[in-house]
Amino acid sequence: MSRKYLLPQSGNFYKANLHCHSTNSDGRYTVQHLKEIYMSKGYSIIAFSDHNKLIPHKELQDENFLPVTAIEINIDGKQPWPDTLTYHINFYSKDQDRKEFVPFTNKYDTDCVNKLISDASKAGFLAQYNHPRWSFQTPLDFLPLENLWGFEVFNTGCEVEMLDGWGDYEYEALCRDFYAKQKDLPAPVATDDNHNAHMDEDSPFNDSFGGWIMVKAERLDYISVMDALENKSLYASTGPEIYELYKEDNKVFVKHSPSCTVALLTNSRPTSILQSHDNNMTCSELNIPENTKWFRIEIADKAGKRAITRAYIND
Repeated sequence: MSRKYLLPQSGNFYKANLHCHSTNSDGRYTVQHLKEIYMSKGYSIIAFSDHNKLIPHKELQDENFLPVTAIEINIDGKQPWPDTLTYHINFYSKDQDRKEFVPFTNKYDTDCVNKLISDASKAGFLAQYNHPRWSFQTPLDFLPLENLWGFEVFNTGCEVEMLDGWGDYEYEALCRDFYAKQKDLPAPVATDDNHNAHMDEDSPFNDSFGGWIMVKAERLDYISVMDALENKSLYASTGPEIYELYKEDNKVFVKHSPSCTVALLTNSRPTSILQSHDNNMTCSELNIPENTKWFRIEIADKAGKRAITRAYIND
């Protein structure tokens, strides 16, 4: 069997925060300051997804930094705050200069939300479903959604605020349901959703630099990065790095940063897992269990930080 790369063999990895709020909505930092502090932590990409405002920031772009034109739309239920059920969905524009979002009905109704996502997708946006636990939503709310590009598996702001930043179980449930319905499996995305209310970057309440994606693109330009995002050439992380990922002879091979656990999770209970007492694993070989329909990789280190790949169809 020939080797099949699950993350592209060519290109470069770029660190990205795809959920970020600035002074253009309810964040405390300007977009310029956010660029500076994130670049100091090794980031190359920020999606400035201010609430209900689509604002391009092309003026921030240079050879080492790319701003993604984005917006976060919230569709709230009728419950009074703070008990409101809500859909929060990020939309990433494939047109960097776009300033107008699509018209939509702001009604807490699955059909309305699906129409919003469909219309936005046709207009050139990628749709990402955000923070299911903070939104007080269950699979009954997100499994009926169509045309999702991404699903937030970790949100630093929610973890800092309420210890409910993870959405990994929800992502697992979504993959099983979407595969059964022959729907595309969304990419897992770890983000900050930072508002920077606590401006001390060393504070335990700091909501920046906790979750990100590594996107592999040919170049750091808008077309290349958006193509890589659309193709889901990425993985989500709160710490570990993945350098190479491929499938060969019914096995998956991973080169990664020092870690203590590497697992191949499937659509069912059979799992391939490697574990150690120390962060001494850097090259892992995992068997794909018989009758696997899809699989994904998770890597963890001793600090409990994790990297999560997309779910790959086992063909």
